Amino acid sequence: MTIKKIIQEELGKTLEEHGFKFTKAEPCFWPYEKEKDGIHQEILVARDRYEKGYIKMIFSTSAYGQRPKEFRDFVPEEGAKKWDFWGYENEEELRQILREFKRLILAYGFDFIEEISKPATDAIPTEKANRYLLEHHQNLYIEYQEKLKVGSKEAKEAITTIDEKLKEILDEPFNQVENTLIGLAALYGHIISWINRGEWIWDEKEKACSIDRILGTKEDMQPLNVMILVWDYMRKHRGVEESILMRKYELILIYYYRKHPEEIEYDD
Repeated sequence: MTIKKIIQEELGKTLEEHGFKFTKAEPCFWPYEKEKDGIHQEILVARDRYEKGYIKMIFSTSAYGQRPKEFRDFVPEEGAKKWDFWGYENEEELRQILREFKRLILAYGFDFIEEISKPATDAIPTEKANRYLLEHHQNLYIEYQEKLKVGSKEAKEAITTIDEKLKEILDEPFNQVENTLIGLAALYGHIISWINRGEWIWDEKEKACSIDRILGTKEDMQPLNVMILVWDYMRKHRGVEESILMRKYELILIYYYRKHPEEIEYDD
């Protein structure tokens, strides 16, 4: 008997009673999905890619900022927290695991997937804001370059100034700082692309403003989505000093200097 058939027998009916439908199995994945209030919800059984006798369950939704979770992430029982993949050696042991999965889904899983069907934050980049950035990024760059007085600064120093500005507005509501974040995204985008060495485009799939082929590399970035994500992270993790914006820029430089090793400056 196939794993798909066993999963359907042990879990399928319970999931279907709660509106989930089995979609298309892929190698190592058996998904059940549904749409609720415009949010895609998915509960799937996943098998280890390298060890066939190991499975687990993953819960995910399309709600902004929510990441896939496993039983060990939200079930308070010690037994569920102990395992990543659950191992079995034969069909009966597989069925026993799936029955335990069903118990945990009924006790915690359905409630949890409703919980992660809500955005993880109020700081959500919108299509409207992204389109505004795409249409006005040049003027915004000039405006915020003057506001932050970074016109004569090197790229890394200017990024440090952006970080400092972000720290100044961490206590303000998102709706009051959104325009500032759009301006900082324009400034950051031009800084990391050395003013004009990147193509500002519209990513239709993501509904977002993007900079393509930054510094002539294959790297791209959605500057507003990144800026909002960084601000949101900073306000939730006040003790973290590492600059995410700097790290992203330094990664781009790695790819750039691989293509242009002759430009690397060495200390004497």
